Amino acid sequence: MRKIFILGGSSLQLDLILEAKKMFFYTIVLDMDKNCIGSKWCDEFLHIDISNKELVFEKAKDYNIEAILTSATEVGNTTACFVGEKLGLNTNSYQTALNTTNKILMKEILIKNNLPTAMHQILNNNTLTTWDKFPCIVKPSDSSGGRGVYYCKNNDELEINKKISLTFSKSDSLIIEEYIKGEQFSIETITVNNHHSIIAITKEYINDIPNIVETHQTIPATINELLKQEIQNLIFSTLDKFNISFGASHIEIRVDENKNIYIVELASRIGGWRTEMINLAFGISYSQLLILSALKINIHIQPIANNIVTVKLILNNKDLEEYKKLKSINPEKVYEPKSIQVNKIDKFQANNLLESKGYYFILEASV
Repeated sequence: MRKIFILGGSSLQLDLILEAKKMFFYTIVLDMDKNCIGSKWCDEFLHIDISNKELVFEKAKDYNIEAILTSATEVGNTTACFVGEKLGLNTNSYQTALNTTNKILMKEILIKNNLPTAMHQILNNNTLTTWDKFPCIVKPSDSSGGRGVYYCKNNDELEINKKISLTFSKSDSLIIEEYIKGEQFSIETITVNNHHSIIAITKEYINDIPNIVETHQTIPATINELLKQEIQNLIFSTLDKFNISFGASHIEIRVDENKNIYIVELASRIGGWRTEMINLAFGISYSQLLILSALKINIHIQPIANNIVTVKLILNNKDLEEYKKLKSINPEKVYEPKSIQVNKIDKFQANNLLESKGYYFILEASV
């Protein structure tokens, strides 16, 4: 029987675990949490820290795996590519994983290849700040989920926020970049043997400054064909420059009022909630496409949306009240992968996605 390693056993990887089982893989899940939900659905569970890439590599050799995958986790993606490269599996290189995880390396590649991105400066704990272009954003070079990202209107705010932002960085390094006002989108792609396909374009909605936290996201985004073609050209070129050969990618962009497109960040993995959103909107299994890529099976797909799907985050009490009202008035529109415990939440305000009290999907028929 073919064997597959899936790194991570949380709810973010559950769809991938179940899809692998449907495709008759002997599914082995690795996670530090022995009580994770994935441990209850896999064929075999290994209680292992997936950041320990050398140990995962040794286990992968023991099991003679055919594929190694993860979904929506930077650590899992980095380890998967490290192991996959050593075993000659269909993954991106370890360096590609690093380049799409560390924001400093990411910026260097964008600049080197003349790909449009915000002007920036790199800082570490001992660097003096000489930045004078405001407003700006300061963020850690190696965090995710919006942790440690701050909007600064002047140098005083920058000096305060960079100290806070630094606490979220394992490498004690930051990026300051100009704030580009405009609409934000993410592009969800799949690549098989260097051939890229766009699965969906997501509209991302963000709180008004200075609290720049994503509030909700919608698939498919409503954009005209000209902009869609320009986005595709830029995305495919970006994937080539980052040497993306296999798997899913999640690329965030900004489009300003003059329709200039800027690359914000690129991750060589599935983005959070994208498996559910794409399934609900298009009737397509993103996890299945990821597995097919790992098997080097060519994918030819032109997704057509049957539904409009929005994921809403519970970031504060106002969001909670909106959720309760919608569930009361239109319960048929609300899809919950995990029930939100409305009676156990006190007054709160999340500062990033990981501090949210839950999420739910809103499903509406496409016009």
